[in-house]
Amino acid sequence: MMADALMTPEQLAEYLRVSPEWVYKNIYDLPFVRIGKSYRFPKGDVDEWLRSSQYCGLPPKFFGKQV
Repeated sequence: MMADALMTPEQLAEYLRVSPEWVYKNIYDLPFVRIGKSYRFPKGDVDEWLRSSQYCGLPPKFFGKQV
């Protein structure tokens, strides 16, 4: 898949390994564009969102950061 490819909510759910319902519930927290009445998720923006998200439950050193 290209870095700037657009994913449907169902494709995003599969990519994130969550349910489509989770995607729709959290849609305004995710990077998306509207095309008509459809939501599409740019893969590159989703990857950046994942990199910049806060990790819960793991110490910062787990991710290479020093406390």
